Amino acid sequence: MFKGNEADFGSASFYCLCYYVLMQKLYCYVDETGQDAGSAFFLVSVVIAEEEREELIATLLRIEKQSGKGNVKWIWAKQEARAAYIQQVLGNPLFKGKLFYEVFPKTPNYFTKTLLTAAGAILAYIATEDYRATVMIDGLPKSLILEAGAALRRLRVRTFKVRGVRKEETDALMRLADAVCGFVRAAREGKVGFVRLLERAKEQGFIREL
Repeated sequence: MFKGNEADFGSASFYCLCYYVLMQKLYCYVDETGQDAGSAFFLVSVVIAEEEREELIATLLRIEKQSGKGNVKWIWAKQEARAAYIQQVLGNPLFKGKLFYEVFPKTPNYFTKTLLTAAGAILAYIATEDYRATVMIDGLPKSLILEAGAALRRLRVRTFKVRGVRKEETDALMRLADAVCGFVRAAREGKVGFVRLLERAKEQGFIREL
């Protein structure tokens, strides 16, 4: 049986606790659009939160209610509600620097492109190497979770957990990732009002194109 000094165990435990507390903990929400035949490109969005995650969720719930969008996917919301929702998000400093997206030419390799964007967003966001990321990917089947985690680690991402989200409507931050996809896609397709809004959001640092 291994024996050691109790003080040594206490110091080690204290060190581990301090490291865990100080470590940057990220929560990353990943969505995509463009697999349909009507799209000329494939687009991936990422929303990143830290310890303020609950505050972000509460704020999003208020914005969803005020805008009339509610807790539905972007595609199911009325045009006026979509515009009001995304304008409020992009006008709230809580979300500044937490939204990312990347656009690819049409490709059959959606899985790889999604992971590349997730990794790119995390590496662009982190302030320290002492971090762990919980990565939630819309529609990721259980059969691909281990593969996704391994791929992200090969891309130098320090993951704590990777999981798929089957019903994005149940999570306000995943609904935001869905909305970012819909908003950016609409802007890239020339939707009136969204083109300039995207340009301004990028200029002000709310959203970043990878």
